Amino acid sequence: MAMVHLDRIEPLAWVEVDIEAVRHNFRELKKLVKPPTQCFAVVKADAYGHGATKVAAALLQEGATKLCVARAEEAADLRNDGIDAPILVFAPPLEGQAHFLVNSGCECVVCDTAHIENLASAARLSGKKCRVHLKVDVGMGRLGVPAEDALEFARLIMSKPELILTGVMSHFPCADMPARPLTLTQIERFRTVRQTLAGAGIESPIYHIANSAALLDYPEAHFDAVRPGISLYGQLPSLEVNGRPPLKPAMTMKSRIVFLKEVQAGTGLSYGHTYVTTRPSRIATVALGYADGYPRHASNKTRMLVRGKEVPQVGRVCMDLSLIDVTDLPDVKIGDEVVAFGRQGNAFLPAEHVARYIGTIGYELTTRYGKRLPRIFVS
Repeated sequence: MAMVHLDRIEPLAWVEVDIEAVRHNFRELKKLVKPPTQCFAVVKADAYGHGATKVAAALLQEGATKLCVARAEEAADLRNDGIDAPILVFAPPLEGQAHFLVNSGCECVVCDTAHIENLASAARLSGKKCRVHLKVDVGMGRLGVPAEDALEFARLIMSKPELILTGVMSHFPCADMPARPLTLTQIERFRTVRQTLAGAGIESPIYHIANSAALLDYPEAHFDAVRPGISLYGQLPSLEVNGRPPLKPAMTMKSRIVFLKEVQAGTGLSYGHTYVTTRPSRIATVALGYADGYPRHASNKTRMLVRGKEVPQVGRVCMDLSLIDVTDLPDVKIGDEVVAFGRQGNAFLPAEHVARYIGTIGYELTTRYGKRLPRIFVS
């Protein structure tokens, strides 16, 4: 049997990523940062679903000074794809990962003596130095040493000849909720950590805490470097942030209509008949389901774009298919393009708005799409 070349089969559903939009967003965000503050680029989770290698290469060209990923495996993918820029790995290093991290020149986050010992041991065996960033918990409650213990841990790191204390970092839980006063308190806690270490003669590390929300709304949190993530891809971290630079969403999720039918009022649609038509209707079947990353709990709640117009999604989202009501668009035909979120001509359906309908965030929509949706890079 002859080999089938999948790249010659037109997909029924796909995502499009505009790398130029990512470049534009980085430039807009960088305008908000005063030199010499650096701009890192967070490309974890495959660049929030946008393709880590291509995004990383583009952002390095735009001036990103460091790439940030969540896990050692993500760093390995970038290294294997020829990315040799500095990479900061957020996940603390377990023993089985330390040798790779050291040998690949990654910078590592530590917040426990075990992390420090794992890296020191691996570096000693490799005959190399390892750059580390001490994570301090100023209120996130997830990872990090207590703020009052930061000096002790900094001294422990500096006592290891194999390790170089390169950074001190933290993370905000509520910076995307500007009505909450907690963020200002955490900025002061982080500033106190810096003053304490400086008072003990430790002045060389880069201090960084600002995520996308803090970059936009809290210039006093920029310190020595900022770590934009979701904003690089054209989404706001929440609809509550005050900062609104002219960002361009970089991802569009698309599919096609594969079937059309006319039904009478009172017709139940899809599993469970959770939607029953209230009028004679024209229903389109779209080749997009929860196996593709379009959430099942979006059923009967969201909208899609067809021919530049919003139409309601109706009935339960299935594994491979979903339904939309196109009664008010009589010219729609089989094969027409459907946009689940993103841009279609001059029409735009933000991922954040779709996410809000179903009680989640835009981050989840861009990172959850399935393996069978090819990613196509466009300009």
